[in-house]
Amino acid sequence: MTTLVFIHGRGQEGKKPEVLLRSWRAALAAGLVAAGQAMRPEVAAVMPYYGNVLHKLAGEAARLGRPLQLESISDDDPLEAPFHPHLTEEAGEIEQRLIIEMAAARGGPLPEEGLADLLSWGPARNALTWLSRHSRLDQEIIKAFLQDVAVYLSYGREQVLATVRAEIPAAGPIVLVTHSLGTVVARDLLDQPALRDRVTLWVTTGSPLGLPTVQRNLLSKGAHNPGVKWVTAYDVNDIVALGHPLVGAWGRPLEELEVDNGAEPHDIVKYLSHGSVAGPIARALI
Repeated sequence: MTTLVFIHGRGQEGKKPEVLLRSWRAALAAGLVAAGQAMRPEVAAVMPYYGNVLHKLAGEAARLGRPLQLESISDDDPLEAPFHPHLTEEAGEIEQRLIIEMAAARGGPLPEEGLADLLSWGPARNALTWLSRHSRLDQEIIKAFLQDVAVYLSYGREQVLATVRAEIPAAGPIVLVTHSLGTVVARDLLDQPALRDRVTLWVTTGSPLGLPTVQRNLLSKGAHNPGVKWVTAYDVNDIVALGHPLVGAWGRPLEELEVDNGAEPHDIVKYLSHGSVAGPIARALI
């Protein structure tokens, strides 16, 4: 029997995994209705939950970082304050690169010197301001996403992966349905041949895997297609998915689906409610 494995994204701390699982299943059921299909009631589904682990890791990363001396920030250059001054230097650099790449992917200007090896916070803050003005998300939401992705890639990977692996069935075929940061977690999981060989379909929604900084910091370092059947869905207004289309970087096998999630472009419920996204999942579960 194939097991449906849902892997959530960031911002899920304090939530009950069984409630998340019901929400995802309900959204998928709506998508199947739209596709003219139905899921067999006996299909098993699990939601490996790492929300509290990631939240704790962000706090630990802050304690391990080098607290910024606020008086060292010049009044003449307030833009040079980091987004999260208590994170590690490595996490901070990932944040800088991510936001500049996201803004550039949206059509924003690159710093005059390009994406230099040594970045400063001025261009990153300018990119954050530009992106928030040209998207449906405010700066605090964007910064929260950047922090959690940077913490996972620089500090929290092993604990998150261990938590997720522990909740994936040890045997049998798997359909992986993933969202946002969960798509990055899944790509790292797929480096393990024993798991990869059991995946009959991998679905990514609202994925940042198109961003070069994410690709460089994966376990396999780069845009290396894992070779499983892969469907990726994106909304052009979802800033997390700004690196789409992916096929130019990742190659095939890869099917890309552009969807319209309306006023909530990054919402997993919206993604799963599309018949075009739910249909391939149902067919993989037959």
